[in-house]
Amino acid sequence: DSLQNQANTRNQKVKARYAAYDAIVLKDGILDDSIKNLADSAKQYDRSNPGRPVFTLLFPDGKPSSITDSSYTKEADKADQLLLRLQSLEEGHSLLSHVDTVKNAITACRAAIVTHQDAVSEEKMAIADEELSQRELRQQYEFNSLDSVKLFGKAYAKRLFPKLSNGKKKVVEKIIAEE
Repeated sequence: DSLQNQANTRNQKVKARYAAYDAIVLKDGILDDSIKNLADSAKQYDRSNPGRPVFTLLFPDGKPSSITDSSYTKEADKADQLLLRLQSLEEGHSLLSHVDTVKNAITACRAAIVTHQDAVSEEKMAIADEELSQRELRQQYEFNSLDSVKLFGKAYAKRLFPKLSNGKKKVVEKIIAEE
């Protein structure tokens, strides 16, 4: 029963890890969209207001994909840098309306990453607990086997508690017999 409970717990933790990873993918997509929307708005602003280009100020690498194509953890840091560049615009700038959207997306993405890391550690703990339960079950099997030898004799105990053999020996014997 203990092993079954531990296996069920492990399965639940695996599902929770998958769900946490899906949340990361979702939140990353939302962050990507907010960055792309900001890039589109910056391009539109530059077309409407010729002069000093805002797009090159916000995206010095030239493309928003330099941020959106990064790994999850690096993307949040690069988006923070973008947010600082965005906040450096003068007061009353029309692109400052994107500050809250980008900031919320970064916060949500980081929270999803932390949730995933917690789910991974919980899954590892559940696997360790399951392995302990397996060890306890094997140990109890061995104790019961030894007790049956004492009570019923070796021949009858072997029928009650067969030894699980390593399959390698049989495979090697079969290969040798076929040659």
